Formats: sequence, structure tokens, C-alpha cells
Amino acid sequence: MATDRRTKYTKSVIREALFDLLKEKPLAKVTVTDICKLADINRSTFYSYYEDVNSLMSQIQNDVFEDILASLTTDNWFDDLLNLVDKNKDLFSILIGPHGDTGFIRQLIYLGYDNSLRVWGEMYPKASATDMDYAYAYISYGLMGILENWVASNYALSIDEVGRLVYGLSMYGISFLEGNKEGREPMNPLSFE
Repeated sequence: MATDRRTKYTKSVIREALFDLLKEKPLAKVTVTDICKLADINRSTFYSYYEDVNSLMSQIQNDVFEDILASLTTDNWFDDLLNLVDKNKDLFSILIGPHGDTGFIRQLIYLGYDNSLRVWGEMYPKASATDMDYAYAYISYGLMGILENWVASNYALSIDEVGRLVYGLSMYGISFLEGNKEGREPMNPLSFE
């Protein structure tokens, strides 16, 4: 049991050192030596858990993806996703921030693809697969932009505010902003009256 706690602690210290370094420089510039020095461990300790810096980052990302995939299976998947980001602010500040990994962001975008298309297929049975595919790209990249802004602003908006904004823009487009001013429903952008 003590070994498990020691392992957990050591991995935590290694990850924290990586996060601190990624606040200052991109992953490609971080070395095992940098991590060991900051974590106050020797290189053999690092190598007993990870092959290199990239394998450490891959393991961190895989852990995040597992948590995200678990949240996508619930009816409140979007709220669960925002709560996951909120609970892991330091991690997401690194992964989505200026020294983040664009591969991680792309994978994050497509985690919800199958679930979204299934739900949309039920909601909009006349929509073509191609239209839903383009709609997903539009909405998911917009969502990532909002998450990036949220992280960059040091989480200036509350989870509820971000959730309302994403939901409103996803469902009503930019006309959501018009209705939002006075608490009105947004106008239908397809009505020409």
C-alpha cells in the first residue's frame, strides 16, 4: 500500500513539474532533465514510469480522454465536460493553452462525434450525413474556440455562463446574442419577415 502511495506521489510530482515547465515553453523544448530537476527526482525514477517526455504527455492526455469519454456517455455530457475542465483548470490551461498540443485539441474535438451525430440523427431525421458532418465541424471548432478563450481568460466566466453561451450559439447561431440582450428568445435567422 505504501508503494502505491509513493508511486502516485512520484507520478504527481513529475506531472506537476511538466505542467510548470509547459507554462514557459512548448513540449518540444522540455527535457527529462528539466522535469527531474524541478521535481527533485533522479532520471532513473522518471524512466521507471515513462519512456520520455512525449510518453508522459501521452499518458496525461489518455487519462483526460478516458474521463471525457466517460462524460460523453451521460445525458448531461456537456455539463460533465465543462465540469471536468473546471475541476482540472491547471491541466486544461496547459493542454489547450499557448504551448498546448494541437493533436490533443483535434482528438478532443472528435471524441463527441459519434454521440452527437446519433443524437442529431434522432432530432433531425431529414438531415443528410454530410450536412451533420459539416455541422459537427462548425460547432465543435466553435466549442474549442470558446474553451480556449475560457482558459486564456483564466476562467473569467462561470461554468453556467459558458454552458449557456455554447448552447445558445449552437442552437440559435449568432442571433442568440440579439435575444440574449434583453432576455428575449433569439429571432429565427431563417424567417424573412
